[in-house]
Amino acid sequence: MARSVCFVLLLCAAALAPAQRNDLWSNPGLAQRGISPGEQQLVLRQDLSACHGTAFERARGVEDEQKRKALGIALFKQCMSEKGWHAREAAPGKPAPKALRETAT
Repeated sequence: MARSVCFVLLLCAAALAPAQRNDLWSNPGLAQRGISPGEQQLVLRQDLSACHGTAFERARGVEDEQKRKALGIALFKQCMSEKGWHAREAAPGKPAPKALRETAT
């Protein structure tokens, strides 16, 4: 039983991971209340988990896989929005440093 629950949660996370993979989440309401960044991260993890579970439960009755994924992502984003979280795309990282040239010594 425990294995099946873990498997379902893993599938849920895998199906909805594209919804948050490259997003940076911020909650202005938490910042305005003076909650520390560490506490905000804990709240974010709890909310991500709750929204993944809710979206999975509500979308799992859809037979078509593409429609189920799209519905799951939409439900996840709606849930996060209701909790006050806003996503933005991560800025592109710094380019890799150029390789050092060999010098004649």
